[in-house]
Amino acid sequence: MEKVRVGIIGGGRITDLHIPGYRDLDTAELVAVCDVNEQVAQKRAAQWGCRKWYTDYRALLDDPKIDMVEVIVPHKLHAPITIAAAQAGKHVSVQKPMAINIEECDAMIAATKKAGVKLRVYENFVFYPPYRKAIELMEAGEIGEPRIMRIHMGGSAFGGWHVPLSVWLWRFSPKECGGGPILWDDGFHKFSLIIEMFGAVEIVSGWIDYALGVIDAPFVISWRHKNGVLGHIDCTMSPNVAMRGKYYVGDERVDIVGDRGSISVTRCTGQLNDEPSLILYRDGQTIAFSDLRADWQDSFTDCTRDFINALINNREPKLTGERGVEVMKFSIATHEAAKKGKPVRPEEVSWSCIENND
Repeated sequence: MEKVRVGIIGGGRITDLHIPGYRDLDTAELVAVCDVNEQVAQKRAAQWGCRKWYTDYRALLDDPKIDMVEVIVPHKLHAPITIAAAQAGKHVSVQKPMAINIEECDAMIAATKKAGVKLRVYENFVFYPPYRKAIELMEAGEIGEPRIMRIHMGGSAFGGWHVPLSVWLWRFSPKECGGGPILWDDGFHKFSLIIEMFGAVEIVSGWIDYALGVIDAPFVISWRHKNGVLGHIDCTMSPNVAMRGKYYVGDERVDIVGDRGSISVTRCTGQLNDEPSLILYRDGQTIAFSDLRADWQDSFTDCTRDFINALINNREPKLTGERGVEVMKFSIATHEAAKKGKPVRPEEVSWSCIENND
């Protein structure tokens, strides 16, 4: 394959971050867009330079001029659209989380394997340049043997881009979202990064407070990787704290401590302060990395292009369906551990996050 012809299913706000990855890319072409709202479909087609637009994803899948689809729709639709796309012979990039339960994920993997097409879970955090640099520094031995990882998440109601309430509503319905909007939905990013950095998780414990009964935060989660590295993530809701950022504003900090030094990534979707995006401390010296690509958009661009490259070169993408299931089991384990009040092994979890919170 010399050029990948792409169809986008879903024209919501987040697609503003997906599309730049296709600009000036000789190996991909945006052919069509589909959205159930005809005005949105027409508008996006004009914005993105697509020749065609649809309001029914099945019509887009029938288009022989499309090689691959991006599925950017509410989570409950991930599985049926992915399976239909595979049956139509299309490669699939599906937004995270992969589906709303493990049973659906297994069906998606089976369908794409049967059809001989590639399946990639679109999770951009593992492509964020400061995180990639942190991994590079660890692999180079800059902090010695990693011992523990700490992640802090903080949300605010001030700043960032405008997202209509109608767009948020389905995220507050566990049957549509698969879980809550914070630990389940946004948490998939963090759990994917955690596994990317330190591998399989052995055991998880945690505490979750369900604000208003549906918002899965604040929370504190701890875990141990099979390689012995320990981890901790906490989330506080700070609606009165003003935070800077062009996208979803948030205080997101990652600290990795080794037996020789430490690494701190100080931002991702938002920017709380003026620190460099990555700081390395080793052997009594502090080294600041102020020149990294650190806009959240960069992670989307690199994520998009990784899948196009995988298709062009007939290789596996970084985030396969199997990795998507591994991340989902980690996420489900956090909810199950909090509900039971005792540690849980991800490999032993039940098949859904929803049933753990009934």
